[in-house]
Amino acid sequence: MPPHNPTTPIDPVVSEPDTSSQLLPVVRPASETAPVPKQKRRAKPPRAAGKKKPARFDPAAFEQKADVRHVFRRVIEPAQAATGTIPIVDRLAGTPYANPMLAEAPQEADELVTIDFVLDLGETLFRYGAGAFDVETSIIAVTAAFGMKNIDVDITNQSIIFNWAPEGKVPYSRVRVVRSWSGNFRALCDVHQMVTDVISGRLTRAEAQRRLEEIRSEPKPYARWVVTLAGALFAGLFASYTGAPPLDAFLGFAATLLVLGITRQLVAWRIPEIFTLAAGGFTATAFALAAVWIGADITPSMVVAGGLMILLPSVRIVNAMQDVIHAFPITAAGRLVSTLVSFAGMTAGIMTAVIAADALGAPEVEIVQGIHHIYNPAVLALLVLATAVTAAIVEQAPWRLLLPTGAVACLGFSAYYAAESLGLGSWFSPVVGAVVIGSLARIIALRLQAPLLVVAVPAMMFMLPGLIIFRGMYQIALGSSAEMMNAGLHLLFTAMTIIVAIAAGIALGDVLMRPITSRMRQNRCRVDRRDQVDDLAANTGTIPIGGRADIED
Repeated sequence: MPPHNPTTPIDPVVSEPDTSSQLLPVVRPASETAPVPKQKRRAKPPRAAGKKKPARFDPAAFEQKADVRHVFRRVIEPAQAATGTIPIVDRLAGTPYANPMLAEAPQEADELVTIDFVLDLGETLFRYGAGAFDVETSIIAVTAAFGMKNIDVDITNQSIIFNWAPEGKVPYSRVRVVRSWSGNFRALCDVHQMVTDVISGRLTRAEAQRRLEEIRSEPKPYARWVVTLAGALFAGLFASYTGAPPLDAFLGFAATLLVLGITRQLVAWRIPEIFTLAAGGFTATAFALAAVWIGADITPSMVVAGGLMILLPSVRIVNAMQDVIHAFPITAAGRLVSTLVSFAGMTAGIMTAVIAADALGAPEVEIVQGIHHIYNPAVLALLVLATAVTAAIVEQAPWRLLLPTGAVACLGFSAYYAAESLGLGSWFSPVVGAVVIGSLARIIALRLQAPLLVVAVPAMMFMLPGLIIFRGMYQIALGSSAEMMNAGLHLLFTAMTIIVAIAAGIALGDVLMRPITSRMRQNRCRVDRRDQVDDLAANTGTIPIGGRADIED
């Protein structure tokens, strides 16, 4: 048997080879079988002197150039607009209600109850003096904590529009109109604390509803006579701050007592605000003119200013500017119009008193003569502190915020006085003071569980140019020449510029404090979770998996 070739398959059947089928070898000519000689490579021309050898391909350099081209393309190409919908919860970024926790598992049957609750919440905030931005963020935070999605809320001058559009269902809308206002800063603090408890998971929907009803039914912290006395003290202290001698400040105190008594009775009779303020302006001016008539050596403009300062819509002015900054133009326009109507009412009362005194033969006096500080800065700082405390009492602020508000006002005055001493002018100096007040008010308010408005408004009232507005409107109303009219318009423009600067400075101070307040909120959330673990361990004897480790991380 011939030997087996390993390159050929093995046939399992052994047989003799068939020689008839084998092919004969092919014989090729020598020309075809001879090896082909190798061709020599063509010699390359020599490189010129100084010419570098081309570098090989470098992947790292190629990727670096690609990154540079990508960055350059992003710089020169316009940004593409986002096509997705921005979540409404992003509106809470930078506010005390950022990152709300789920307080209660959402149930479809309770969503209408949640809508009624948030509308009551917004109405309460609006009624007690909160701004549109505070109302909006409170509603968004509470609805997010109760698990509601696809909601939208819009705030106008006196109404709240709430829309809920669940997926696959018919949208549902509600409107709540607020028709009455009453300053109550303690209620604002309580509502703020309630919202904080809801977004921290400490209150359920039913508990929050009971808490809100209790806040709305509680009486104000200070009696009526205390508020009246605080308002009169505010008028006298403010007159002293503006440069009034002791006698002028005392007459301003007395005039304010009379003005508050008359205006409170008119409010009880449901007289419109413009006529109430006109009566207040008439009373203060008539009181000052009567004092001059009997021979008192006073400056009537300071007495009138002291009697009217407590009637100025300071909270409304600040809220209007804050609404402009936070993109609520309709609400801001409504507040500004009502503010101008208030000043018009006071000016009409002043004009009536002046005309009546002239008809009775009273001596002519200069109502709008200039004022100057007569006390040193240390005394002015104490006056500002006392002014802020009395203004906080008038606005029904809680006891725990009185001294911190006065301290914030004192530090804001220090910054304001320093800027004024450096020659920054009457327009920019209030910005410096307002930034300091806004920064400190945000920290104090967050520490004491209160909204920014409760601390900032009483603290900045010493900077409000209410007297300048009064003087401007007085010159426009009684101006007998174009020169007086132009002077009045200039005063009004200056006053509005200062007001905008103050409100913008407070908002800027709040923004500058966001890194610090964010860390403060994180620390508070960590403490709240630690307390929840301790309560769970005390009540049930069990500790969550990981104990405190997950809280400390």
